[in-house]
This record gives sequence, C-alpha cells and structure tokens, in this order.
Amino acid sequence: MIKTLILLVVMVLPIWAETTIHREGTEWCDIWIAKATDKKLPRVMLVGDSITKGYFKVAEKQLQGKASAARFATSACVSDPAFFAQLDAMFSHYQYAVIHFNNGLHGMGYSEEEYREGYEKALQLIRKKAPKAKLILALSTPLQSTSNQNKLNPRIDERNRIVRELAQKYRATINDLHGISKGRPDYYKDPYHYKPVAIDLQGKRVGETVKKALEQ
Repeated sequence: MIKTLILLVVMVLPIWAETTIHREGTEWCDIWIAKATDKKLPRVMLVGDSITKGYFKVAEKQLQGKASAARFATSACVSDPAFFAQLDAMFSHYQYAVIHFNNGLHGMGYSEEEYREGYEKALQLIRKKAPKAKLILALSTPLQSTSNQNKLNPRIDERNRIVRELAQKYRATINDLHGISKGRPDYYKDPYHYKPVAIDLQGKRVGETVKKALEQ
C-alpha cells in the first residue's frame, strides 16, 4: 500500500507543478472499510475530514441494512496533491453506489481559486473512477461564531458557494451541513468540532441523504 501511494503521488505531482504546497503541523489520513468482504449490499463512501469521522458511526447506523459504509477522512485539502493519492487508492478495490463528498475546512493556505481548481479535479477523478455513483456534495460546516476562528467563516462561505456551482456542473446533489450548524455556538466543543448532540444531527442528516440517493 505504501509503495502504491508513493507512486500515485509521483503521478499527480506534474498537475500541481506550479502550485506551492501548504501543509499543516500534523497531517493525517483515516480510511475505514466496513464489511469489506460483504458484497450483498451496495457500498457508499463518505469523504471528508474530522467532522466526517465524527458523524460516521451515526450515518452508518442510519444505513444499516441498506448499504455498507466506507470512510475516507483526511487533513489534506483538495488543493494538495496528496489528497489525490489518497482518494485514488479508495477506488483500487471497491465500487461505490453513492459518494458523499466534503472538503473545505483545511488548506486555508490556498486561495479560493486554487480550491476551486482542486475541487473540480477531485470531481473529475470521481466521475472517472465511479461514473455510475450518485454524487452528493456536502457544504462545509461553519466555525464557531463566538471563537477567534470566526474570522475564517467568510472564506468557508465562499468555498461553499464554489461547491454549489460545481454541483450544478457535475450533476451532484447538495447536502447543506452548513445550515444546520450555523448560528448554534452551543453545538461546539471547540471552534471546529462538535458536541454529541450536533454530531447526531449531522450523522442522521447524512444517512438520510445517502439513503434517498440509493433509492433513486
């Protein structure tokens, strides 16, 4: 697997040759494939960050008996070539009926134009690797309005606007996770992350949205 990821990074680097790569103090990637050998149910993939990792179990429970859930959560922004190495690996051995995609809170070192370019490349990769999958784009959650990180919310709003535009272009459904958390500073345990009550709300929303896509 390590050799595969290194090869994939080398393959995607030419695309980003003129882009300065911005990294965080700690970079991480979390992949979870539930019921990996079970082919009886359709498989869905939830792509995101620590927010996705937080609500995954709730969403998975919502999908019980309907689909097997896979999780790909990462600190890499769509503007980072490492993201593409990680995402491409998710398609190596599995097919997905629905892909729920979120990326927007990390990579603030990149401009919104760079974000748009990277996000569109990610959608193109998904459409290439999973042309039959239903695609859901989740709007990024806001940062706690009473925290110092509130200053970044206008940038998150702009990134969400970009996501809405690309959803139309790539025939994707929008899941507004931003709206259900906005204006609720009591939902947060820190400027980015949520208390159980909000995690439960997000997970149920994701699970129901994915179920609707499966039924279409």
